[in-house]
Amino acid sequence: MDLYKLTQEVEPYVIAMRREFHANPEISFHEVRTTARIREELDKLGIPHETVGSGNVVGLLDTGRPGKTLSIRADIDALPMEEADKTTPYCSKVDGVMHSCGHDGHAAMLLGTAKVLAQIQEELTGKIYFCFQVAEEVGGGAGEIVQYLKEQGGVDCSIGTHLDGGSDAGVIHLPDGPLMAGAELFEIEVKGVGGHGSRPDKAVDPIKPACDILLRIASIPAQYHNPFDTCVISPCQIHGGSANNIVPQSVKIGGNIRFFKYGDNDKLLERIRMVAENTAKAYGTTAVVTHAPSSPLPVINDPEMAAIGREVAQSVGFVMAPPHDPTCGSDNYAEFLAAFPGFYCDTGARCTRPGTSGNHHNPTFDLDESAFRRIVEFFAAFAVRFLGR
Repeated sequence: MDLYKLTQEVEPYVIAMRREFHANPEISFHEVRTTARIREELDKLGIPHETVGSGNVVGLLDTGRPGKTLSIRADIDALPMEEADKTTPYCSKVDGVMHSCGHDGHAAMLLGTAKVLAQIQEELTGKIYFCFQVAEEVGGGAGEIVQYLKEQGGVDCSIGTHLDGGSDAGVIHLPDGPLMAGAELFEIEVKGVGGHGSRPDKAVDPIKPACDILLRIASIPAQYHNPFDTCVISPCQIHGGSANNIVPQSVKIGGNIRFFKYGDNDKLLERIRMVAENTAKAYGTTAVVTHAPSSPLPVINDPEMAAIGREVAQSVGFVMAPPHDPTCGSDNYAEFLAAFPGFYCDTGARCTRPGTSGNHHNPTFDLDESAFRRIVEFFAAFAVRFLGR
């Protein structure tokens, strides 16, 4: 097999699909047209597929020969924001929605990978699941696919990538261990007794304890957490009061935590709860802490699979990015890696077209389309290496 030649042949298809997805973006849990087109393309390739959970599409390439099982994941949702550049032939046709994080490229590259692997399936063993995930931007989809894969017997390895608008095409960052943080959202409601601003002695002011709580929880990473287990606690909003002469009934604090070790979210939330409740009690008020997972697990690469990934990446011409710290951004692909060995990586796709930026979630975001072929070759080469011939 000549993967380089095959990926050259599939490159125009990948670019065309990416442009189609970019021009027709759909926000999380509304990826109706996108998933319909993915199913159509899988049908053309003769790859059977199922709709899983909230609209995820999972295709299966079964070689018919016993062997290992691999899953490759791509998220497919767009963001609720207006695209700045309306001059490209593939600019968003949907007001207030655009692909500003690269998920259009992810979906197109996975279709391209499926197209290549379908052509060489007679030379492979085992099975490959192509996982097109909805709603990553709002924390959806991943868990549904993971549960589905478990019901099918699980996979021996799961891989995926995120296009990186900040690094050049041909550069890959694929470390052992943590790559991205887990994230939890929290809210603290401090409850007091409202009253007239002229007689605070007849009220129980929730503002002062809320301010004290905010400062105290922000210091938790430095004072109460293992300094070798990096974490972030960011109170990002505080709301209370309606007039200059009214002591409010309650004040709300909202924020998020980021962490890189399984279980640290539970430890941090428990510390937030303890600080909030005890501080509130000292002021004669009460505090109630609630939380919601945003991306409840950190992205942690399996060292063995990451090592194979680096070998394959270099064999197809990728340059390793200089070692750097994990990012505090989050991705619920983490749920795949918590269930199965595998890796996630950042692959460069910096766009140099004037007026664009590599800033994700920015209205000027765009990608270098020359990056796509390289990544399709990387995925296909990894599948060949992992599954065996």
